[in-house]
Amino acid sequence: MLLEQLVEQAAQPPKYDWDAYYRWLFSTLAGREVTSFAFWQCPHCLTINVFLPAQRYGKCRGCDLIYLP
Repeated sequence: MLLEQLVEQAAQPPKYDWDAYYRWLFSTLAGREVTSFAFWQCPHCLTINVFLPAQRYGKCRGCDLIYLP
């Protein structure tokens, strides 16, 4: 029964719209409208980082590895 409940819960839409929240957060921090963003995982330390398209490169906040898209 537990597996059936987990499958049903996974089929439901999420309670929060995280894309809209992050778009709002990054727009308020940048002072202008941010239309897109991407998350990337550092291959060295496995930290999750955010990449904004206005930047030419990303920098890992854990180990300072440079990320080029």
